[in-house]
Amino acid sequence: MASNVYGVGINNVGSYQVAGRPYCATGSTNIADSRTAITFPTVTKEIVVLNRHASADLYFFFHTGSSTQNQFKIAAGEQETFSVKCKEVFLTGSAAASVTYTLYASLTHIPASRMYNLTGSGITE
Repeated sequence: MASNVYGVGINNVGSYQVAGRPYCATGSTNIADSRTAITFPTVTKEIVVLNRHASADLYFFFHTGSSTQNQFKIAAGEQETFSVKCKEVFLTGSAAASVTYTLYASLTHIPASRMYNLTGSGITE
């Protein structure tokens, strides 16, 4: 007798349809050339990033090798929402001073170990 086991996974629609578990982080990037990594305990469903700095831009990206053209600029005092599955993101600032941020992520129950590394067109190329 065949048995189908239904569970969480990267390609499992139900894993993304339910409300996510909240994950919050606050911090600051040190300098413009420094990259702050945020690693999530499980795969994300959505990420909201708020740039709390009064005058400097914040940049959000998915790989340490991302070129500037593959980084999302978040202007001072603004926030952006990303509906994306990933296990890690990176932040950097546009100023020599620290740029503070608040990050909220909606997490699935999918273990981060099941998420593949994000590379290729639009990420690292």
